[in-house]
Amino acid sequence: MANKHRTDEQRLEAVTNALADSILEASDAEVIEELRLAGVDPDAEAARMKAKMLATVKAFRQQALNAARTGYNRQIEGMERKSYAIPDTPAERRRLFSLLVQRPQFTQFVTAQYRDLDKLTDNDIETYLEDLAELGILEELQRDEINGE
Repeated sequence: MANKHRTDEQRLEAVTNALADSILEASDAEVIEELRLAGVDPDAEAARMKAKMLATVKAFRQQALNAARTGYNRQIEGMERKSYAIPDTPAERRRLFSLLVQRPQFTQFVTAQYRDLDKLTDNDIETYLEDLAELGILEELQRDEINGE
């Protein structure tokens, strides 16, 4: 039975190959005539196939970009779901941020725009503390504060 199934597959392959060969051997005029007899507009079909091929090439070229975008989105989602050990009140967050700015080992992480505490909103400070927590800097600052450094 398996042998009969193989011969059916072989027969189908032979028919497919014969059809492909007949198309390849046909002249352009014969192919266009066949398309018209089948009710297909050759110019429209050529445009459709060209668009499909260009879309396939574009999709292939953008695979790395799409993978990077997906990875970036996953990372952002992970950061948004993550909770950070930052103080609950704006006053406590300002105090912690002030400590950060005063410690020489952490000043490299604070850009000039963040050094004037009076001009920062509570949201600015909270966001910056979350960024520092993501980098592990805030944990180090809190550990130093506990150790009395």
